[in-house]
Amino acid sequence: MRINKILVTLILTFSLAGCDSENYGGVLTNNQIPQSVFNFIDQKNILDDEYIIAYYDVTVFLNNSESAILTNKNIIYYKSGRVSKIPLNQIKRIDYETDFLEYIYITPINGPMMTIEIALLNGADVFIDLLEREFKKNS
Repeated sequence: MRINKILVTLILTFSLAGCDSENYGGVLTNNQIPQSVFNFIDQKNILDDEYIIAYYDVTVFLNNSESAILTNKNIIYYKSGRVSKIPLNQIKRIDYETDFLEYIYITPINGPMMTIEIALLNGADVFIDLLEREFKKNS
């Protein structure tokens, strides 16, 4: 029994060590994004000549390894080094549905559809609203 408690404590300690203590999670607007996220985005060269409007870290540990980023020019999905972008002026349709997660489907005029999953109660409505506003501005 004592070994189990020690094991659980070690696992929790190592798990939480990977968390970003500045990032409290959920959909964040530009002024809520911690500097550590901006540093990560700069280091990975994710953005071009654009600025972030909304950011959502998909991971449980908030380590930036998978995230959805809405900018003034693109909707971006970053996953383990791979950057997928759809220019806002190239979006054909935006759909969404709620199940266990909130699913946002972005269909471009040309190319593959992008799916963004946002956990319930994490601000999907904010992300969708901002995405639709930026889409309308850029159409």
